[in-house]
Amino acid sequence: MSTRRLLEQLAREGLVDRDALDEATPLGQRTRDALAGLTGEGLRLQQAGASVSVWLGALLLAIFLVQMEITAVVPVGLAFGAAGLGLAAVLARGPATLLELQLRWIATIGGQVLILASLGEVIGDDESLCVAALVVQAITVWLVRDLAIGVVSVLVGAGALLVLAAELHVGPFGHGLLALFLGTCICGLWVLQAPLAARLGRLWQPLAYALPLAVWAPITIGAGSRREGGDPGGLPMFLGTWAADAVLLSAGWAALSTWLIVQAGRERPELRGGAQRAAYAGIGLTALLGLDTPGLSAGLTLLILGQLRASLNLRLLGLTAVGSFLFFWYYEHGSTLLSKSIVAVSHGALFLLLAGLLRRKAARPRKAQARPLAARIADLRWLSLALALGLAIPGYVVVQKERVLSSGETVLLRLAPVDPRSLMQGDYMELRYALVSELPDVERLAPRGALIVTRDVDDVARFVRVDDGRPLAPGELRLRYAKRGREVSLGAETFLFPEGEGRTLEAARYGELAVAEAGDSVLIGLRDEARRPLGTRLHDR
Repeated sequence: MSTRRLLEQLAREGLVDRDALDEATPLGQRTRDALAGLTGEGLRLQQAGASVSVWLGALLLAIFLVQMEITAVVPVGLAFGAAGLGLAAVLARGPATLLELQLRWIATIGGQVLILASLGEVIGDDESLCVAALVVQAITVWLVRDLAIGVVSVLVGAGALLVLAAELHVGPFGHGLLALFLGTCICGLWVLQAPLAARLGRLWQPLAYALPLAVWAPITIGAGSRREGGDPGGLPMFLGTWAADAVLLSAGWAALSTWLIVQAGRERPELRGGAQRAAYAGIGLTALLGLDTPGLSAGLTLLILGQLRASLNLRLLGLTAVGSFLFFWYYEHGSTLLSKSIVAVSHGALFLLLAGLLRRKAARPRKAQARPLAARIADLRWLSLALALGLAIPGYVVVQKERVLSSGETVLLRLAPVDPRSLMQGDYMELRYALVSELPDVERLAPRGALIVTRDVDDVARFVRVDDGRPLAPGELRLRYAKRGREVSLGAETFLFPEGEGRTLEAARYGELAVAEAGDSVLIGLRDEARRPLGTRLHDR
């Protein structure tokens, strides 16, 4: 309801003077001016700012009390903390104003910090403190009837559970079991929503909406810790040494998804029969192909659950979680890019096939929209033009680089410290050349130009001057550069290399370039301190 309509309703009920709605009156003019500054976006920004200020205020208050050493006297600290949670519980009993909502957050956060800080004075080990944090969060969810506070408390409790798992050294399989346990709770909460909501009451919402966020932490941590002890050049997990653990975890996620498909068939008769069998086959193949990627199986489970319950939030969460897991999975070094590509392509093909089967089995054909022949031919023309440009531009670059390789002279550039490798574009390293540090007055350099260098008997380049148009002396070469801010690039700072050669290339001390007469250069490879070639040669000259 808009503010204007709210005022009209209040005026009809006699709670607001009708002159406030008449712009011809002074009161109406003041009301109009006041309403002009109340936009939905402005109110949302004010609410967000108030929320941030409340969090900061609550934390500062708790830190102040801790610094005052109130928690050093354990009974006093526990009493103040319990009073804070009690105040939050009282404030959460009914509808609240903005001030009461802020006080609710301050009391909750302050009370939790004081209780945990006081318990930290008498608890000597981290494991027990994690258990205490779990108990405090459970009490908060039970006492404080606020959805937002409940969600945050569940997430904090999940974080304490992860810390406890790390302290107990549960390992990757333990993290996988923890994620599977949380996934089972999620599916149970949503599938049995009616009876559980009646039994749990207000506890159902924070659990149902926070646990889908919490499940991804143990999946990610478990996958990352599993990689640390693995062979970077090894095979995918389902062909490696973790097969038993992987099969058990993958079977668990497949069982959850199967349960959801069975429930969908009970609730929606049109999904029975062929569509249901196709879904079972897809789940089985996903479980088999996803032994190395538990996040994909968990994401599929969330997507099915979101579809079953018609929850847009669950579907968006599933898609986001799958994307973030794939991002994490791609950027770790535990398996080769080839194995990752095989798994990714197989999953993509499987999902496309499954989507087509479900569309046909569910008997929901799309209405074909007939288009004129001329329009379809025009589309082909634009597609052909885009394809031609897509091939011509890289082709021109390749031809240009090949000319430099065939006619250029070999120049070695001394390397400054080399950045560690990454998987941004496969395995590669960013190179920095010591020659750049020899340039005088970088700020006065033109954005683009050339450096004049000479070579010693070992072909190592020495800076002579910035190109000023004078003819080259015997033995001098041009080397083009480009300046971006204070950074000077020689156009050959990124070196891509085959997987598995990272350790070999750590000994690199020189970059080997082919430099053409005009100053264009192509990076050929790396050399060690004795100027011996390292790793696989990318170009033969």
